[in-house]
Amino acid sequence: MAAAALLGLLAGCATPQYQTVVSLIPPEDAQGRACVQDCDARKTACQTDCQNRYQACAEAIEPQVEANYEAALKQYEIDLKQYAAALRHYEMELHFGWMSSYPYYSPYHPYYYPYWWDPWPGPYFPPSYREPAMPTRAGIRAKLVKTNCQDDCGCLPVYDACFVGCGGQILRETVCIKNCPPGK
Repeated sequence: MAAAALLGLLAGCATPQYQTVVSLIPPEDAQGRACVQDCDARKTACQTDCQNRYQACAEAIEPQVEANYEAALKQYEIDLKQYAAALRHYEMELHFGWMSSYPYYSPYHPYYYPYWWDPWPGPYFPPSYREPAMPTRAGIRAKLVKTNCQDDCGCLPVYDACFVGCGGQILRETVCIKNCPPGK
């Protein structure tokens, strides 16, 4: 019962999610509609040209992928050796250093037992560092393409300006799509 009440309380506190909906209202006259068709043709040509340039850029990067992949593998090998050394050091600390962490093993504590050994060293906490991830060609390629190739050529803002210039209207409305407050 308490769990259901807590779940209901948490569901009621969820943050609403909004989305902007764009509506294009074309002009009513024939000249305006012909102008919008010209805008559509220019937008399509712009997007096709942009896609072709993006594909050409992605293909031109292929020689760099292999070189960067080899460099990433060498760096991974170095990182993996450092990780293994740090992990061995951590395990040695756990294995040999747990006696010094026992609360009664202190010369300043009134119950100092210098030869005390406890077979239960306490909780195990995993190391705070993570194992390095092995690089992949696909990951290297994606990173190179993202940094060197542009897939957005700004065709939509130009189309929007052309559409409005032809007499059309663009309406933007923000609507709640999830976890909406009551009455919206």
